[in-house]
Amino acid sequence: MEKRSSVKMSTKKLCILAMLIALFVVLDYYATIFSIGLGGGIKISFSGLPVILASMLFGPIAGMVVGLLGSFTGQMLTYGFGPTTLLWILPAGIRGLSMGLLFSAFGKSIKFRHLIIEIVISSLLVTAANTLVIYLDSVILGYFSMEVVFGMLVARLISALITAVVYSAIVLLVYRPVKKLV
Repeated sequence: MEKRSSVKMSTKKLCILAMLIALFVVLDYYATIFSIGLGGGIKISFSGLPVILASMLFGPIAGMVVGLLGSFTGQMLTYGFGPTTLLWILPAGIRGLSMGLLFSAFGKSIKFRHLIIEIVISSLLVTAANTLVIYLDSVILGYFSMEVVFGMLVARLISALITAVVYSAIVLLVYRPVKKLV
């Protein structure tokens, strides 16, 4: 007799998660096309949207998986596997996990003010994680300097806040129609 896994996943859910991972990879890999530069090192990238949607639709673990697998695939396509590859995929996983937990903590509300708070907090956590990864990468690979690690921190924080507002508006528009399909 075959032992069944305690985790059940429908084919539909698996396909939707695979599509969200693929969307993340495309939006991340082609970030020069699918992003908006605001000058001064501030850029709005849309690669976080599939991670946020996965978190809201299926929970924090699904969001984390979409972030980790999407980011890992993007890393493989862009840089290959290196000594710090696994560090660089962590921020996307943190976005998925934190967004899913925050969405649940706010009662799965899709009110704009709740989305702004949830996405701003998750974006700030991602920025902190990216800063830590930049630091660790620079130490491991031997190019550490304060300018490298913290030089663009203010611009990245501003970018995270602007991106969070844009993500909130987009999620507000697409969540309900996508939820009906799931």
